[in-house]
Amino acid sequence: MEQGGISHFIERNLKNFSVNSTGWSDLIGKMLSEMVIAGWNMEYDVFGKEKSGELCCSIYSENEELNIVLKKITEKYSELSQKVCEICGAVGKKRTIDSWQTTLCVHHFLEQKPTIDIDKEQNVIYGNTIALNLKNLVKAEVEFDLKQLNLYTKETDEPFCFSWQESNYYLLLKTVSLHLFPEDIQPKISDLFQNLKDCEICGYKALYHHSCLRCYNESWGTCEYHRTDYEDKSDYIKECQMDIFIDEDDEEKYFKNDRSFEKTPDYQILFTASDLQEYEKPLF
Repeated sequence: MEQGGISHFIERNLKNFSVNSTGWSDLIGKMLSEMVIAGWNMEYDVFGKEKSGELCCSIYSENEELNIVLKKITEKYSELSQKVCEICGAVGKKRTIDSWQTTLCVHHFLEQKPTIDIDKEQNVIYGNTIALNLKNLVKAEVEFDLKQLNLYTKETDEPFCFSWQESNYYLLLKTVSLHLFPEDIQPKISDLFQNLKDCEICGYKALYHHSCLRCYNESWGTCEYHRTDYEDKSDYIKECQMDIFIDEDDEEKYFKNDRSFEKTPDYQILFTASDLQEYEKPLF
């Protein structure tokens, strides 16, 4: 079988794959090559797409034995695609961007995930673009237990929507004038910012009703399993701190510049380098 024929087959079929960028091109090429070697007739095109951060390829042959082999090949590359950035082809993992699942490396994850910021002129900057100015707000609403903020200006009937999963969300919620919210919601927002306590796990004044708004961990003793699964409070805090340090989902990298909460001055890290080394062993 001529390599030139396979190369032409790959080049012809790459355009049949509906994917987000070129990061999977090499992966798709290798998959197509394996299909041909397995017995696929190069006269017929192959089609595929990205779905929920995975490479999906539907292919069928009248030869049942070949179908079994083709299925193994497509399943193999579907699994491999979940570890390859769709944009650049570097090592990646499945991530959620605006409720959509996609597979990205750390760099493109941080680049694509929107960040909220507020400048001195009270411009709300979202994803490096000025979305609105707080001076122009006429109404504000919150949904989902204060986890979504909807802001209205004179210029548009549709609100600008922001989520608690975005960096500096709580900074924005705190900055919006309280009188713009419905009267029945105002006490709840005031209560949130007036009753924040220090989180012993992440070291920020972000603990609200036993749950941290920054690291998402529960305070010690909140859940029954705390006392059954851990020797004591310090053991629980130490493990949570190590999870944050390892930062498997790169959340800490994303929230590195978040200014929503004050740092705790007497924050203590309870784990040592040897503790971390021991803790990582079963994970990797």
